[in-house]
Amino acid sequence: MTVDYSIYLVTDRGILGDKNLLEATAEAIEGGVTLIQLREKDVCSRDFYRLALQVKDLCHSKGIPLLINDRLDIALAVDADGLHIGQEDLPVQVARKLLGPEKSWVYLYLL
Repeated sequence: MTVDYSIYLVTDRGILGDKNLLEATAEAIEGGVTLIQLREKDVCSRDFYRLALQVKDLCHSKGIPLLINDRLDIALAVDADGLHIGQEDLPVQVARKLLGPEKSWVYLYLL
């Protein structure tokens, strides 16, 4: 899957209000989003996993790569296209080793 970074969406249910995240993501894709990072800070692992599967299905049906924010376990469980990790997450070398060489994208955010 080719990656186009021109319109990179990071999801955040905190700003959606009553809007459904899956519907909002679909609208964003229709509006031209080219890469999606699923960010869920306040849900349990099971709910994050279920949501990630739904978002992945939506993204892949439209040819859009999906990154998972911070959670290597979820990224592996849903076979996401990549992982976004920050300074306080796993070291990038460990994440790369666990993700495997077939995953093209590991992100490290540095301030």
